[in-house]
Amino acid sequence: MVGCSAIVLLVSIATGVQADVKGQVEGLGVNVLVVIPGRIDFGNFNPNLGGMSYLKPTDTERLETVKGVVDAIPFTFVGGGIRSGKKRANPLLVATEPSWFNMRKTTFIEGRGFEAEELSKPVCVIGSIAKRELFGDASAIGQPVVVNGKTYRVVGVTQDKKAEESLFSMGGFENLVYLPYPFIQSITPNLQTDRIMIQIEPETEPKALIKSLEGKLGERLSQEQYSVLTQEQILGLVYKLMSILTWLLTGLTSIALFVAGVGIMAVMLMSVNERTKEIGIRKTTGATRRDIFIQFLAEAVVISVVGGAVGIVFSWFVCGLLAQYTPVKPMITPEIIGLAIGVCVGVGAIFGLIPAIKASKMDPVAAIRAE
Repeated sequence: MVGCSAIVLLVSIATGVQADVKGQVEGLGVNVLVVIPGRIDFGNFNPNLGGMSYLKPTDTERLETVKGVVDAIPFTFVGGGIRSGKKRANPLLVATEPSWFNMRKTTFIEGRGFEAEELSKPVCVIGSIAKRELFGDASAIGQPVVVNGKTYRVVGVTQDKKAEESLFSMGGFENLVYLPYPFIQSITPNLQTDRIMIQIEPETEPKALIKSLEGKLGERLSQEQYSVLTQEQILGLVYKLMSILTWLLTGLTSIALFVAGVGIMAVMLMSVNERTKEIGIRKTTGATRRDIFIQFLAEAVVISVVGGAVGIVFSWFVCGLLAQYTPVKPMITPEIIGLAIGVCVGVGAIFGLIPAIKASKMDPVAAIRAE
């Protein structure tokens, strides 16, 4: 029960987190590509991705000349924090351009995105999570907020209910604070461009454009200084990391299954000793070694499966509590249940072999005398 519960909870939580991550990445939009300042080799992780970016705002103009590209905009992480009066929030602060709100379809619960004529002004758009922390139920439109010592005026509040309930909501789009890129550039010397977001035509296959985009960037940068990624590739990187962690944790929880298997074997060996006369009588009345072997092996498997079934019910209950009271949204699928039952049958069969073999090899006369 304990081993099965551990595996079901682990795998269901991992499945839920994967679905959560997938939803966050797909929130970019199906026709959006991302340029990052480093080379991604999908067999290895590049530790320099968090370093200096060689991308420049002028690269967006170069990329817009590629056939199939609708728009390209800079995306820079500003850092710092935001406050309103004595209230503080810690969202992700980014500088970008107004077309971002069209590139990624954005829902505004208040106000709007900043417009072209506001690019040189201290205005901002905040996410619904940051808005709730700073202003509660009051309207945020027109209110002043302080970002890194400078006062900005709120012109819009974005919302995505599904994202707000996400495990990663604090780093999701609905907890971002958007600042005008030109204004940040004017007050920040040597501002680097951390990402370039590229919107492509809906009918264009994203992978087909990558070579053209990388070729355009390659006119100025070396190959190690940039990568163009699709949603599928971003998810692949995240899933690879998550699968490593999942297998590691699964290996640790397998210790519980081993202990459970040893327990089943001990119980069945005791059962064989206690039922020696029964075995002897069955053999003298015609039961074969095969019959005795199957009987005790089946009992071991049944004990394991019953324990596993109780573990699955317990896991279902725990997953329900997690989904209701925490940001974690586990997903128990038929495949996970099938995996758990299969593992239980395997544990019962493997650790039930020794007791079953011992019972099947008993001499019927000696077994009856043992009583």
